[in-house]
Amino acid sequence: MKDSASSIAESECGSSLVMCKARNSIFFLHWSGGATGLAIIVSLSLILFSTVPQVRAQAGPSNGIYTLQEYGFGAGGTENSSNGTYGLQGIIGEVAADPAGNGTTTVGSGLIFTNMANVPPAPSFTNPGNHYDRLQFIVNTGSNPADTEYAIEIRSSADAYATARYIQDDGTVGSTLGPEDWQTYADWGGAAGEFVTGLSQDTTYRIRVKANQGNFTESGWGPDATAATVLPTLTFGVSANSVVFSNLNAENSYTDSSKNTVLTTSTNAYNGYIIYGRVTQPLTFGSYTIANYASGNASPTLWSGTGFGYTTSDSSLTGGTADRFTSGGPRYAGFSTSSPGDPVADNAGPILTPVIDEEFTVSYRVTTNANQVAGDYRSTIVYIVVPTF
Repeated sequence: MKDSASSIAESECGSSLVMCKARNSIFFLHWSGGATGLAIIVSLSLILFSTVPQVRAQAGPSNGIYTLQEYGFGAGGTENSSNGTYGLQGIIGEVAADPAGNGTTTVGSGLIFTNMANVPPAPSFTNPGNHYDRLQFIVNTGSNPADTEYAIEIRSSADAYATARYIQDDGTVGSTLGPEDWQTYADWGGAAGEFVTGLSQDTTYRIRVKANQGNFTESGWGPDATAATVLPTLTFGVSANSVVFSNLNAENSYTDSSKNTVLTTSTNAYNGYIIYGRVTQPLTFGSYTIANYASGNASPTLWSGTGFGYTTSDSSLTGGTADRFTSGGPRYAGFSTSSPGDPVADNAGPILTPVIDEEFTVSYRVTTNANQVAGDYRSTIVYIVVPTF
């Protein structure tokens, strides 16, 4: 009678096999018997028990205490390639160049944003001098390295900020952004910044900045900063409408040098202003005159002789040696009768903050001799202020 083991062996191996493996057993089979049947004798039955070993691979580097279970390198990207003229920095399986955003904030993920320069925060953008044609900007680096270069876009309220233009390397505004218009923080004036010039008066402007630190690192535009120009301004005044000299006589040596006029100017003219002075005629009484002092504006002198002259408190006056009236002075010159006259006070600019009530004093002297015909001598002094916007 067949046991279960031999039945399995016979059914799986067939009756013609001498040795057969059935599951985990090995059987040696022998034939015997006559014509009426087949007797199967198990002469050796060896049951083998085996187990399949559990192989467990180490997941990652280990230092005996910790094991890194999963790790990998790269981002599925291609290697950089070039043909001698162009270079391609290829990336596969990364996000697109445009960052995801909701209108308020943006998220840049993946290697392309790791490679980018930091997006610059809003720059400083102000009008410190109440200027009509220029505004001051200071780039905010956003912690980018010193060799990072920045480009600056500018838009105007004149067309509802529709047209993008760019601040050029010379501080003017242009319609194109050239490679020379990418400059470092230091080139854009550093902490002092620079002025963008040639702007329209009484207009609001917006600027924003992007950064670049080598090939394929150009950032997106940062947030806007806003500032506005104003209208040109100028006010000018004199301290009195008339000057009356004392009577000239022997007691005062026929001299009066105590009278003056204070000239007051306020303006935002970037290149400053000049005040010119002249007289319409010498001091005149009928057919008699007191001549204008002989020394000219370019070379005033310590007072000598007679005449009608002036000196000024402006120690940096244009038109000759800066301190020619004040050095070792006062020194005097005679008024011109030609328009617009000679410079008597000025501010050469640049005016970075508005000039408010800037004062200069023009002092007068008249001296005659004892034979001068007595009378009421008159003339008109004309002061003209010329701003340079």
